[in-house]
Amino acid sequence: MKCIKNYILRFLSRENGVVAVEMAIILPILLLIYMAVYEITMLYTLSKRLTRFASHMGDMVAQETSINKQYLQGFENFLRATMYPYRTPNHSIIVTGYWLDNKQIVRKMWNWSSSNVKVEREDIPASIKDASTFIVRAEVSINYRTLVFSKILPDSLKGDIVLRKVYYYRQRLGDQIVCRDC
Repeated sequence: MKCIKNYILRFLSRENGVVAVEMAIILPILLLIYMAVYEITMLYTLSKRLTRFASHMGDMVAQETSINKQYLQGFENFLRATMYPYRTPNHSIIVTGYWLDNKQIVRKMWNWSSSNVKVEREDIPASIKDASTFIVRAEVSINYRTLVFSKILPDSLKGDIVLRKVYYYRQRLGDQIVCRDC
């Protein structure tokens, strides 16, 4: 009995194994925090670039008086250049032109989509609704798949995070923006 007591007291008085135990407990937590911060930073960067692209695209269309499909298809290259070095294989770009008449009744004049996606919501904010106004709606969405956690998590927890930005602009020149072949 005295031997066991001495063994336990000797084990408790040693300090050379404490660091190894602490590292075994803390290291996985620190790695998870690092990976989470990495994914959050990636999402923030992509969201910031997507915001910039959607804003510029809507503004560029709002400055025109006449556009066509070729002009709008050029935004595909603009998106790839803005999002570089990140790949965006699953993305959609939707540009829609609305006319608000004197009674503020909204009519869709034209619509263009990069991936033939229909506009789900056609609500225009009340703050931008004015009589006899042409409104440009620019929407961009991409699917983001986590880089680090997609290899760790089981398939049931994996999924794409959809980043979506929508901007509304009033036309700057003329009465309406005409899309000749939309």
